[in-house]
Amino acid sequence: MKISKISKIENKNFKIETSLLFDGILVGLFAGIVGASYRLLIGYSEKLVHYTAEFIKTGFIYKVMLLAILIILALFSGFLLKREPMASGSGIPQVSAEITGRLNPNPLRVLIYKITGGLTASLGGLSLGREGPSIQLGAMSGKLVSRILKKDNIKEKYLITCGASAGLSIAFGAPLAGVLFSIEEVHKQITKKIIICCFSAAVVANIVGQYVFGLTAIFKFPDIPYVEVSIYPWVSLLGILLGIFGTFYNVTIKILFKIYEFLKLNIVFRPQVAFLISFVLFIFYPIVLGSGHSLVEFLIENKFSFMFLLTLYFIKTLFSLISFTSGVAGGIFLPILIQGAILGTLFSNFFDAKYTALFVILSMSGYLTAIVRSPITSIILLFEMTQKLNYFLPIALCCLFAYMTANILGTKPVYEYLLDRILTSNKLEDSEVEMEVEILTTVSNDSFLVGKSIREIEWTKNTLISQIERSGREIVPKGTTVLEANDKLTVIMPKESVDTFLEKFSK
Repeated sequence: MKISKISKIENKNFKIETSLLFDGILVGLFAGIVGASYRLLIGYSEKLVHYTAEFIKTGFIYKVMLLAILIILALFSGFLLKREPMASGSGIPQVSAEITGRLNPNPLRVLIYKITGGLTASLGGLSLGREGPSIQLGAMSGKLVSRILKKDNIKEKYLITCGASAGLSIAFGAPLAGVLFSIEEVHKQITKKIIICCFSAAVVANIVGQYVFGLTAIFKFPDIPYVEVSIYPWVSLLGILLGIFGTFYNVTIKILFKIYEFLKLNIVFRPQVAFLISFVLFIFYPIVLGSGHSLVEFLIENKFSFMFLLTLYFIKTLFSLISFTSGVAGGIFLPILIQGAILGTLFSNFFDAKYTALFVILSMSGYLTAIVRSPITSIILLFEMTQKLNYFLPIALCCLFAYMTANILGTKPVYEYLLDRILTSNKLEDSEVEMEVEILTTVSNDSFLVGKSIREIEWTKNTLISQIERSGREIVPKGTTVLEANDKLTVIMPKESVDTFLEKFSK
């Protein structure tokens, strides 16, 4: 009888996992089409921007026409922000808030406004990335599929997360990084089920991008010779410096948000600041317009002075942050990588030219780590894009020192800060819709839960222990089940109980 029950449980788990696998494939197909289309549109718009920057040099009248167009684009961006605040910024914090049940946007509405807003900002030359929006577009694609298939709240969270994986996968052509980022930064919990659906979505989305839309790698890196051990102390120093620059970035973004708040601009007129600065840069410094992915090859293939690179870094960084803090649809993910590439080129000026590409790659990963504080994603992302095993160790070392330095300096990771802003904003209050939230927690060795049965424990109101994983085997919890150290508990509760639960049991 006992064996029969175990067999039934295992069979049920197999069916759930198989269902999530097929759901992930479906989300990957949908998110792949949406993400690839968005990536192509942004790519065409950036080409148009750089063509325009060259064209307006031919006459004053063209500069006046450009100014008028940018003002109209800014007003249109503001109108979109007013109509759908959930489509503002990168979208990654919004997805994180939705996973925890705090927000509940209309997926189709967000998709429409995000694509329109992102394209408008790109046409205006703003220094924004397509990767954050791609993650939100993928997440909303997953949510839309969930609504069509009439999934419950818990499974909907899985499909939102695997949609986010597909979004990053299609943006960079890096499925593994897409999975890791969505788990590390969005879902923040790892289970066998979430891995299955995320991998299936990310792989399928990447296939759609490559073989249906013809998308290629976003960056092209030259071959780098074997990395000598003698260079490793410099890699460590570079990581420390990147931690400092990453802290500067996180401090600056807070300052700029406060400046915008001080100006008290109406949401419709708020983007005007960024678009007017863009106009000035169209005339005097067009190299920083757009996301800047073409800059990486440009930096590796040419030699530049120290002052030129330092100036380029600060102008690119400030313009990216001004663009982003204006609220328009667009991300910071890719601009962060570009800024890191500039710092890597700057650092390489003190070494032989053969190390330029290496320091560029290291700086991209380390700088991203310092700002976002997702070291695993940063390491795997650059490793996937370079596809060279001998890069792995120096990348990991650089990220380690960047992460350590940023933590010591004490700034909050950028996406956590952005999430706090969203949740405290009057424009984006928590959803009043009643939702169930699934939390995965592990019973530590020193936890007061060890040795107690489930019925002995005073759980928070309306809390349900749905599953216990022990030594790789999933068991159905009963009131008499005694908890052991390292048990992984799957807990379901109303969203309003989450904070109380975490306060009581996280210790």
